[in-house]
Amino acid sequence: MAHANLQTCLPMKVAVIGAGLGGLAAAWLLGRQHAVTVFERQARPGFTAANVPVPGRGAAGNAVRVDVPLRVFYPGYYPTLTRLYDLLAVPSEPVSYASSFHGPLVPGRSPQALYFRYRNLRWRGRSHSVLAPQDLLLGAPARQVLAGALRFHRQAVPALARGALAGLTIGDWVAAQRFPRAFIDGLLLPAISTVCTCSHAQAAAFPAEVVVDYLARGVLRQSVHRALHGADDVQRRLLLGIADLRCGAQIRAVQRVAGAVQVQLEDGHTERFDHLVLATQANQALRLLADASADETTALACFRYAPVQVLTHTDATLMPARRRDWSPVNLWVDPAAGATESTIWVNAVQPMLQGAADVFQTVAPLRPVGPARVLGEARFERPVVDARSQQALAQLQRLQAEPDRRVWFCGSYAQAGIPLLESAVQSASVVAARLGAPLPGGALADQPPSLPAGRVAESSA
Repeated sequence: MAHANLQTCLPMKVAVIGAGLGGLAAAWLLGRQHAVTVFERQARPGFTAANVPVPGRGAAGNAVRVDVPLRVFYPGYYPTLTRLYDLLAVPSEPVSYASSFHGPLVPGRSPQALYFRYRNLRWRGRSHSVLAPQDLLLGAPARQVLAGALRFHRQAVPALARGALAGLTIGDWVAAQRFPRAFIDGLLLPAISTVCTCSHAQAAAFPAEVVVDYLARGVLRQSVHRALHGADDVQRRLLLGIADLRCGAQIRAVQRVAGAVQVQLEDGHTERFDHLVLATQANQALRLLADASADETTALACFRYAPVQVLTHTDATLMPARRRDWSPVNLWVDPAAGATESTIWVNAVQPMLQGAADVFQTVAPLRPVGPARVLGEARFERPVVDARSQQALAQLQRLQAEPDRRVWFCGSYAQAGIPLLESAVQSASVVAARLGAPLPGGALADQPPSLPAGRVAESSA
């Protein structure tokens, strides 16, 4: 069945495996045209399964459910997510993600002491990262980091525009341009590591175009936003358009059969669908797809994942030593470990917790958190972006364009750019459009608009 003929075959029976944001978005879009069944292995949809209740000013005096991980977005870098939120009437608000940097980076200085900090200033609808006058007193490290950051801003975006970053990792490019180590180790790699929840080595291996595109369309241009009522509200609105959600569904395998796709559950039950969307991690999709072709196996196997731990807690020892140095986001940088620990002061970014006891969320902790202080622990796997994954992405996109395709792949790994909420929703919109249910309001680009056309394949060379 070619894509051009899909409209004549509506409605169809479609299965979506996985109820993360990508799966829920795909199901919501497809549900406007087709009969959709969503299978989720957990007891509740995966998008909010790790959220943690904490005391606060919740609805009707209830506890506040804190998103795990905390989810924010830049409208400029998240156009598909922003469109989806508009369609769902999800209210959002700007929030400060000003950051402090501390850790054993500066010899002779306490690891708990700041070596750099920036604040967010909104001016004429834009967000500007600035140093307060007192921050300039932090000494030579702060000045070196600032000088590197200003130079990076001057050089990186023009280099992206003229295609000079093609085929380079961000680590290779800053080394070739002789940026100071204080900037690379003290700001750039920790920042990438935090956004992408990866090690410094993995951050350095990111394609330079991907990193600079994110900075150009997000961090350097617009304020960060959050869904006003969190991921639970987003999920509730999506579920209103999903008639058949089956949580606790343990799937053994899926495979293509004559003119259909068969889903086999662990209890032996089988069910057939016209199409199936694997809205899981690539490694999970490969395990589930019993009849994966050689090309599918090759592409999916190239996407690697790294484990990430997220702790929601009340242990202030992970924050800067002086409370006046606390920022909404606090990075503890350990160059020797090649890693960055990020701790978000949840009270500073979630209005319903302002005035309540301090709550923190630490991603990739490097230092111990007192067990009695832990409110919740979650473990995830995050896609690793490198030259190999970029090659696989180009191959996956070719597979998704095949006529007569019945099994589709959806998730943050399946689109160009940094694997975030945007790429998850964008991949869902691409699959839904292939099945005759495009995102309302007109198509958005399949890849980030700042990247030169066709660069996904070229950057993997």
